[in-house]
Amino acid sequence: MAATAFDQLRSLFPENTNDKVVTPIDNDSDKYQAAVSSPWSQTCWIPAAGYIYLSSVQELIEALAIVRKTGTKFAIRTTGHNPNAGFSSADETAVLVTTNEGEVYAWLEERGLSAIGGRDPQVGLGGFLLGGGMGALPNLYGLGADGVRNFEVLLADGRLVNANANENSDLYRALKGGGSNFGIVTRFDLATHPLINVQYTINLYSPEDHVAINRATVAVQQAMEEDPKIGLFTTFNNGFVAVGLLYGDHPAEAPKAFEPFQTLKSLVATALPFTNGTLLSLAQAMGHPQIAQKRRICKISTQVSHDLYEEVFKAWGEVSKTLPTGAVLHYTIQPFGKAGVRVGKDRGENIMGHEDVPQCWWVFTCEWPKDGSDDAAAQNAIETMSETVQSLAKARGILLDFKCMSFATATQEVLGSYGAENVRRIQEVAAKYDPEGVFQKLQNGGFLLRDNI
Repeated sequence: MAATAFDQLRSLFPENTNDKVVTPIDNDSDKYQAAVSSPWSQTCWIPAAGYIYLSSVQELIEALAIVRKTGTKFAIRTTGHNPNAGFSSADETAVLVTTNEGEVYAWLEERGLSAIGGRDPQVGLGGFLLGGGMGALPNLYGLGADGVRNFEVLLADGRLVNANANENSDLYRALKGGGSNFGIVTRFDLATHPLINVQYTINLYSPEDHVAINRATVAVQQAMEEDPKIGLFTTFNNGFVAVGLLYGDHPAEAPKAFEPFQTLKSLVATALPFTNGTLLSLAQAMGHPQIAQKRRICKISTQVSHDLYEEVFKAWGEVSKTLPTGAVLHYTIQPFGKAGVRVGKDRGENIMGHEDVPQCWWVFTCEWPKDGSDDAAAQNAIETMSETVQSLAKARGILLDFKCMSFATATQEVLGSYGAENVRRIQEVAAKYDPEGVFQKLQNGGFLLRDNI
């Protein structure tokens, strides 16, 4: 099937086949290997049957028609930041479709505007928005998906449709967190804001002071419920704890809510001093060269609890001891408050079913070299942390069902975590806009209805 598809794809680009179509047959090994090894995680460095590079919607329409006609498996890649193998990668039976994205932050900032996107420039906008998308200030502006005014969607039958509050509104709501179950989004129309100013700093603390660090984290989370301009992340690494303090303004002095961290005695270093910047400068500061290695992640949601945070820290220490040399396990506490939940509801509601409570989005990440470490040990570490944290939170009555698509591992039932009513809506929308189930049958992977509820 793939061979037949590529024969027809080559005919689409007779004058520049070598630029548009990359296969082991058509191209030198370096060009093909570059296509294979472009994803963020080496777990996704899987040789596909070939790669096609598209630069217009019309090219995408024609390519999808060939894929559908030949019954060929396919995957879509923008930046390739998802570490789940087979989501934005594919094996030798499938076509990998690569699309381009623009520099949204920079383009808007030149015009005195901002839109809500990722905190790291390596995160692709498409996956970020379709998966929910937590930006720098979620309690002030909601999630990335909440800021989409309109989706232009290529359906399996070749039609281009708009999905917004007034047109195909059922599809519009489902796309805000429902992933790639319905079609290929070819354009996002985003809500813009007057240039968003952000004050930010990143400090490094000794993990030996974990009790006070967790207590300070909870204190700032509680302050968020009164002041949605506050942003925070706390990341526990081997040897240091990185804490990002963000504020959606340029105050003359650091907000009093940050004092619990500023008074800690365990400060090791200031990685980034207090800076008055914008979403663009923050993303640039957060971006850094990535070492080529394998990665796996998982996501758990809970309510806020200092005692739980301490239990998680202890569990992390024990699980880290099981990893081979060279493998690293770290985790991040990402707060999401009631104000962020309300923003989503006020903007037409998304499909993710967030509970109206202050919450913590835990993200556990394991990174290890491609060679010299045990893949099974790394995967076991992620699964153990996931099971342990869920068990600990459930015992305290503070476990939340929701799992964010942007941070979940492939085996987590993301769509099922949205609640039975939202699952039903997603199923109805998929049946309506893709009645033959092309995106369920031929799409290589992703959090799809066929296997994620």
